[in-house]
Amino acid sequence: MSNAGRGAMRYLTWLYLGLGIVLLAWVVAGVDLDAALASILEMGWLGLAAALGMYLAAFYVDSLSWQLAILKVPLTPGWSYVIWRIRMVGEAFNMVLPAGGFGGEPIKAVLLKRHHAVNYREGIASIILARTINLIGLIVFMAVGLILLAQHEAAGKYGAFALGGFAFLTFGIGVVFGVQKFRATSWTGSRLGRTRLGAKIGAALDNIRDVEDRLHHFYTARPARFLPAIVLAVTNWVLGAIETYVMLYFLGNPVTLGEAIIIESVIQMVRAVTFFIPANLGTQDSALIVLAGAITGQPSAGAALAAVKRIREIVFVLWGFGLGSFYSLRSLMRDAETRSAEDAGGDKAG
Repeated sequence: MSNAGRGAMRYLTWLYLGLGIVLLAWVVAGVDLDAALASILEMGWLGLAAALGMYLAAFYVDSLSWQLAILKVPLTPGWSYVIWRIRMVGEAFNMVLPAGGFGGEPIKAVLLKRHHAVNYREGIASIILARTINLIGLIVFMAVGLILLAQHEAAGKYGAFALGGFAFLTFGIGVVFGVQKFRATSWTGSRLGRTRLGAKIGAALDNIRDVEDRLHHFYTARPARFLPAIVLAVTNWVLGAIETYVMLYFLGNPVTLGEAIIIESVIQMVRAVTFFIPANLGTQDSALIVLAGAITGQPSAGAALAAVKRIREIVFVLWGFGLGSFYSLRSLMRDAETRSAEDAGGDKAG
């Protein structure tokens, strides 16, 4: 990308971030922040620990779904821990880098290659698969949330918005899945290959074709991994709803599990639609304040819920960076051992 292009992207990133903050300020203006703070203090350490535990469980389940997508990785507890650790690092960067939630994906591929001998093509294919499977699970989860919302009194205000977002995301994810399963990029590349432009980008097309072949193979020839990965992806989103249920319970504004599913499904839809805003800052929080406030009857409950979710994100980002520093330390130690071996070899030769 040219310097002008990068400058434009930075400008848009700051513009989107600014709009999100303005939206949040407008929503917060009508909220009793003292009541929200009182709810957070009422939650206590036990409530925060319960919420963190639920999120950790959801995160681990999502890591298992990604593990199933890495065909060269055995399905053992040891490897499950490795995949979880790499995902923690990658998601920490996804949260802070202004790259639409994709800034940490290359880091995952690099860590798989450098430390666990999973080649880049296999790693990239698995990351694309994990993202797609995660979104398919989200569509299933959101469909349940829409059905529950249609029967709730909040449907009059937010039903049309939720249905529109669901239709938009379902269409987009369907297109992505179809492109992968039917190797549309490879088909297009084979046509371009007969042109002068195709000859110039032949190497890139070969790389794309290889990754796409891996995707097609997983979808068509590995149902024993594909179907359980979908089940785990749906489970991940359900655990997210249980986390919301637990948070609101300890915040002193309990809801039913069905209402928690409604809140979580709509919030995840907002996150998916506004992925281009760094950390969904402003949009996620505003949606939580409005929707949770409407369901509980207390806008301050939505503000408290939004704040606790951000606290949880900060904890996991710091945890992820801590694990990332562990990987950096391992690399330094490995380089030092290599240099020591080389020096010892040189001494013997001398």
